[in-house]
Amino acid sequence: MGAWVPVSQLAEEEVAAYRQLEEERIAKVLDDLLAICQSQKVNASKIIIASDDIARGLVQLVDDHGVTELVMGAASDRAYGRKMRAPRSKKALTVQQKANPSCRIWFVCRGNLICTRDASEGQAHRAESSTASTSPRTSTSDCSRSKSSPCLHSETFSTQETDDPSAEQTHGRDLNIEDSNNQATTIAGSSAAVHLLQEIQEDREMPASDGLDAGEMDDALYEKLKHALMEAENLKQEAYEETRRRQMAERGLAEASRMADEAERSYQREARHRKEVEEMVARERAAMEQDKRELDGILDQIRKVDDRSAELELQITTSEHTMNDLEARLSESYNLLDTLRHGHHPCNASESASREEGGGEQRVSFLHLGYSELDEATKHFDESVRIDGGGGSRGKVYRGELRNMSVAVKVVDRDVAVDEARFARAVEGIARARHPNVVTLVGACPAARAVVYELVPGGSLEERLGPGPGGGNGNGNGSGSAPPSLPWHARCGVAYGACSALAFLHSTLPRATVHGDVRPANILVVEDDARRGWSCKLAGLGERGLVEERARPGGAGPAARAYADPRYLAATGELILTPHCDVYALGVVLLRLVTGRPAFLARKAAREAAGGRASWQEVAAGGWPTERAREVALLGLRCCGVDVEAERRPRLPAAVLLEEARGVLEAAMSSAPSRSPSSLSLSDGAPSYFLCPILKEVMRDPQIAGDGFTYEAEAIGEWLCGGHDTSPMTNLKLPTRKLVPNHALRSAIHEWRHRQLRAHHRLY
Repeated sequence: MGAWVPVSQLAEEEVAAYRQLEEERIAKVLDDLLAICQSQKVNASKIIIASDDIARGLVQLVDDHGVTELVMGAASDRAYGRKMRAPRSKKALTVQQKANPSCRIWFVCRGNLICTRDASEGQAHRAESSTASTSPRTSTSDCSRSKSSPCLHSETFSTQETDDPSAEQTHGRDLNIEDSNNQATTIAGSSAAVHLLQEIQEDREMPASDGLDAGEMDDALYEKLKHALMEAENLKQEAYEETRRRQMAERGLAEASRMADEAERSYQREARHRKEVEEMVARERAAMEQDKRELDGILDQIRKVDDRSAELELQITTSEHTMNDLEARLSESYNLLDTLRHGHHPCNASESASREEGGGEQRVSFLHLGYSELDEATKHFDESVRIDGGGGSRGKVYRGELRNMSVAVKVVDRDVAVDEARFARAVEGIARARHPNVVTLVGACPAARAVVYELVPGGSLEERLGPGPGGGNGNGNGSGSAPPSLPWHARCGVAYGACSALAFLHSTLPRATVHGDVRPANILVVEDDARRGWSCKLAGLGERGLVEERARPGGAGPAARAYADPRYLAATGELILTPHCDVYALGVVLLRLVTGRPAFLARKAAREAAGGRASWQEVAAGGWPTERAREVALLGLRCCGVDVEAERRPRLPAAVLLEEARGVLEAAMSSAPSRSPSSLSLSDGAPSYFLCPILKEVMRDPQIAGDGFTYEAEAIGEWLCGGHDTSPMTNLKLPTRKLVPNHALRSAIHEWRHRQLRAHHRLY
């Protein structure tokens, strides 16, 4: 067992097993001692007793058997010392004190005689008499001492502890059989002891001399034998210790030598490793120095690039300001040119006739671009830069950067037949149409079947009105989010720009230029600015001529079919387009601007409102004032050939209808809230609570209505005067029609306008 455990904590089977193991071990030790005695021809027997106390058991054994000579251990082998002169074991001390005085006791430890307790003479005779009266079993174990048959008597015993828990707790002892080898008589079998036994045998066979009796001679011989055995055991133990020390020294020397070799090898490895590390550090340091020099060079280049970038940005800003001024002057020049053209129409007609007689109209050149240049500008015509809106069914439109300018590149599909001469004439026709409200042609590439226009970032009118029949779902400016819807006055500005563009095209000589594909997807919105307000640029001009000379009824897609003249759709053969086709499409666009509905539904709703079957408040969308919505809607119906009196097509010229449309739209725009450079649009970053929920623009006179929302005074006034008694925001009935001025919001808006105006002046 690895540790001492009280008997009370163990099961009876475990205690019995442990006792059996101890008995077997003690029996083996005693058998070994008997074998030694027999090898030396010494008669010996063993006696085993059981006792709770080993010391008391020994004392009792000495008394019961009349033992006169006893050899026992003085202490355990671990407690032995060269200066040990007295027993140290408690059992040995108890036997020394309480054993019969007639018994002579030799105390040994590790084969060394520690001390001897001599026997008392008086007590010895008493012990002999008491021994003679013992039982026959005990006498059979004694060895008679006679001259003829010498005998060395050795008595050994073993004690067994009881399983009494009270005795265990009283003495506080653990299960252990201690010093069993030290409590048995040991006879060494060395050659010196055998020789000494032979001498003793010879001395015993000799007759007694010098008056010594046989008993005294036996005692003397026994003393010599015992001394010789002890000395032999001591020598044997010393030789064993010396051999063990020598082996340990040799092992230590071998281990030290091995460790020295290992240390030498480790030192060499460390030296090599250190050398490699130093070389690696040197290389890394050199690489770091090189990287540092390269980094310094890169930083220097970055500083130069930053300086150059700042210079270029300044130049770009200056160029933008110059370009804006030039655009303003160009717009004024075009307006003046338009006025002069209308004023001198007879002269232009005569000049046109003379040109026809002299060999046809004057050719206009355009910029020829290479395919590689367009391929690079559109990132190899990548789908990520494709603009879905405005492409139509005959081609695709891509956004790109060409010669430091944002452009839109339209490429005719490969499955559409294109004649190069016809393509060139169509591009020349597009190039002749120079007007502020017509998309500017940048150039063309006949090899790539591509036409390049300026890019209008405001998106198409279709995107600002929501999806219609065949309307584009893409974003004309190439962004992923849909632009905000337009307020009513912005819609008037866009429609006015479209009317101006069509009036210019129809007035060209020697014959009118017909657009042929007027629809919201081809009307590009120009954002509001301080000088021109909301406007538009007309796209898609002349694109029918790129692939076909005459319009075909079946060639119109779903988008164009909703805006096509019924007479154009009803024709069975080919038909040359007339200005009335553009005016009809413009009328449908006006109806969509007022109602915000798809083309077919917009015409139906406008007819119902004009016929009195519905109110204009129900038809109009986008915050239109009722009167303005009615005027523009009736104008759209007239452009579509619908008379309020009767369903018949008016025979008014297209130019007259366009002039009437421009007059109505201009009057509507003049009635809109005034705008100055300090009044910015929704896209200028004004807080949402500065915007009127009806007009979608910054308020000037904010008024709190009965629903708790703040509106522009003019807008909410028109709403209430139009017969509404519900909230424009919640559609719930207003508890009161009174308006309360919002002075706090008015002050905040005034301060914001003042900051924006100062920023505007610093910019320009």
